[in-house]
Amino acid sequence: MTAAELIIKCLEDHGVEYIFGIPGGALEPLNNALYKSKIKVIVTKHEEGAAFMADGYARLSGKIGVCFGTTGPGATNLTTGIASSYADSIPLLVLTGQVATSVFGKGAMQEFINESLGIVNMFRRITKYSDMIINEKRTQEMVSKAVKMALTGRTGPVHLNLPTDIMKREVSDKGGRITIGQAAVFDREGVKKAARLILSAKRPVMIAGWGTVLSKADKELLELAEMMDIPVATSPKAKSVFNELHPLSLGVLGFAGSPIAKEYIIEKDVDVMLAIGTSFNEWPTSGWYKRLPPIKAMIQIDI
Repeated sequence: MTAAELIIKCLEDHGVEYIFGIPGGALEPLNNALYKSKIKVIVTKHEEGAAFMADGYARLSGKIGVCFGTTGPGATNLTTGIASSYADSIPLLVLTGQVATSVFGKGAMQEFINESLGIVNMFRRITKYSDMIINEKRTQEMVSKAVKMALTGRTGPVHLNLPTDIMKREVSDKGGRITIGQAAVFDREGVKKAARLILSAKRPVMIAGWGTVLSKADKELLELAEMMDIPVATSPKAKSVFNELHPLSLGVLGFAGSPIAKEYIIEKDVDVMLAIGTSFNEWPTSGWYKRLPPIKAMIQIDI
């Protein structure tokens, strides 16, 4: 089994069904491995499109999206889409080709390993993790690490750069599915204090942000709102997380948002605000409107 075949096997073991990108010379070993795989390859017209398609797939499926591009311009073309995924905490695995290690530093065609920029350093600015596989024996370890990082904590894109000669080398399959563990953190006293504040409030509100969508917390959000009888507004990106026909729904808060949300939260004083999975950026806060903060307490749940 080659390192490229092991990469694809790792992805298969983790349930990857689709991969988006454009084949290139430096990625030939990976392309050959994909030809033998059950993973469906979606060949795009441009690498930027591949990144956005992987992003869209991840948003809708809840799974990790995977995209690829060859070295040099293939990698740089991916960056706009990956930066968007990074901003929105969308889990992606980005695979880029690289020239053979035997010609590093010789000015090979599309070589992209400059110390100040290079593919790995370029992607470090827009991913949670970016590295190059330069030892074929670490292939499974590095793919597992990348996938785990993409899917844990604040999710987001990760990147692996793949020299073409490394991908051709023979490796052994250690076996085992990539395991994704989540650390449980529970501040019992903090929860009790928050509950007391909410229950004593005369005009409480919940603000649900994009984080509630990413964490699939719609059922828990509904249960909490009904249990404590708290009106709920959402950020524009979290619009789908709470049924707007529900009696407790205030609709979308912010620019071009719901007049009901504006009246309840901004025009009349809210005393306690429970903010879940929102960073309070410009759009949902109507440009950080001064009357938005509650008069008594702000409780924020975020990563």
